[in-house]
Amino acid sequence: MIRIGKPKSDLKLPLGPGAWIVYREATSVDREAALHGAREFFKAMRAGARAMSEYGFDIGSAAALDADDGLAQGVSKLIFNTELFMRCVSAWEGVGDADGAPLEMTRENVSVLLKDEVRYTIISSALEARLVTMDEEGNGSAPLPNGAVAGASPIAEPAAS
Repeated sequence: MIRIGKPKSDLKLPLGPGAWIVYREATSVDREAALHGAREFFKAMRAGARAMSEYGFDIGSAAALDADDGLAQGVSKLIFNTELFMRCVSAWEGVGDADGAPLEMTRENVSVLLKDEVRYTIISSALEARLVTMDEEGNGSAPLPNGAVAGASPIAEPAAS
């Protein structure tokens, strides 16, 4: 049975002592929107309309990204995950500045949190779990026009006519 419209419950993900986020797993719509957000960021940044500081970067201008493909890929991935976070996370607790004062959930603060490799891995794995499963499943059991499953071999010889 396929259940359509089944409400998705929010999940709580611990990030460390006293810190957690409330999230829902990303959908393909969330992934496309996050990709679009990252592309738009780069377009606007190259046009001079947006600053790297919106995402907590202090690497200079777009010229730094043009000169270093690895840096550009890393920044792109971080922006994508920040956008996905902003779409799928509804609350966080226990995330504060150097003095322990609670921080608001802004793109800059999320990006700083995601710059920590351990937190990045925990959060991105949780948000993208369903998407990874769908990608791994692929299209391996798509039906063929004659009704047989793709890649399946017949289990019996055809009947005599």
